[in-house]
Amino acid sequence: MKINDSDLHRPSILLVDDEDQIHSSVRLRLGSGYRLVDAFSPAEALNVITHESFDLCIVDVQMPGMDGLTFIAAARRIDPALGYVIFSGFDHDENLRRAIPLQVLEFLSKPLPERSKFESLLPEWIEHTRNRRKEIALAGNAAILVRDLELALIEREVEATASESAREALFQTAGMLTTAQALLLNAAHILEPVLKADPKFSQAHRILRETQNQVDAAATTTDEYFSSAYANRDTSAAIVDCCCRDAISIARRLVHTACDQQTVDHRTIGREVAVAGLTGMDFLVLLVPAIVQALRIATPGTTSRVQCDSLVRLDETYRGMRGQDFIWINRRNALLSSPGILISILVNGDALLESEAANWLKGQTSELLKTSIRGMIKGIQKGKGLAGVAIRPNRQRFEILVALPV
Repeated sequence: MKINDSDLHRPSILLVDDEDQIHSSVRLRLGSGYRLVDAFSPAEALNVITHESFDLCIVDVQMPGMDGLTFIAAARRIDPALGYVIFSGFDHDENLRRAIPLQVLEFLSKPLPERSKFESLLPEWIEHTRNRRKEIALAGNAAILVRDLELALIEREVEATASESAREALFQTAGMLTTAQALLLNAAHILEPVLKADPKFSQAHRILRETQNQVDAAATTTDEYFSSAYANRDTSAAIVDCCCRDAISIARRLVHTACDQQTVDHRTIGREVAVAGLTGMDFLVLLVPAIVQALRIATPGTTSRVQCDSLVRLDETYRGMRGQDFIWINRRNALLSSPGILISILVNGDALLESEAANWLKGQTSELLKTSIRGMIKGIQKGKGLAGVAIRPNRQRFEILVALPV
């Protein structure tokens, strides 16, 4: 059987009571195998729980300022796994009714039980808390696994796009080179008999020129591929317009059912601009999750927009009117004085609450925001850029702004 690290530690118990006598009485009833931490008010206890983990919390009901049951409801929001035992000298029905939804482990009336009985109850209470912590940890790991699988799916789609692009480029190049070979063989056959003032020389010259054109076309196709976002995942530049186009295509495939009735309006810069510090692969893994989530929020049958604009300075993004009422990540570490590009992803869907946007920009997911943007966060940090999400109430539509240096 696997032993959890917490099972090897001396159990910690937090006692919340405003009476010194109760603290002394509980300490007398604990054996040497337990660590007791005293809190003489609910406010003090909430602060302690925020910074320390316990195996059990013993709480008095009647305390000034905040009663024990109100304290438990507040403490559960800080540590949902912690188990609670209530002591009360007033064991009336109202307290029992309020304790039921709090899932209190035990409701003990004062005076306290004898030491032997009290000690016999402690292991079961502590085991309940530790098992609950394991369950929550497993649930958290499952959520992380789901996010990892989705990120892996995005990366797989990026790789698939790279592979398809490579095959198409190589297929076109192979066809052109085959044509060039045939033309060169034909020219050689014509030129072999005579080269002096032969009337066929002009025809050979035309063939050679056509051959040159075909070879040039093949070289151009090859160059375009090897300078694309996919040729070498470690070195190929992130060209903004073509990467955005491919990111939209990948995102639409990932959410194809929801996108069947949606249109994506891609507004390009119109010239070749490369993002500084990121490869094409980095840029796609950054951008695809943001577009996927935007399309999932968009109202079916509406038009979403992905727009690219140039920035004289990166800090234009949040200093102007457009960047107000957004919550931002990596602003402190961005190359704010650098020229850059701004990518706006705007859809016909509700803007987020500030708390929702803040948690999402920390890499967390929720029922509404199911797409992990850890790839975007990592890319923003690596590229020394910044990203923002529109928040209500001043913003009504879901929008993401991504600013990166060039």
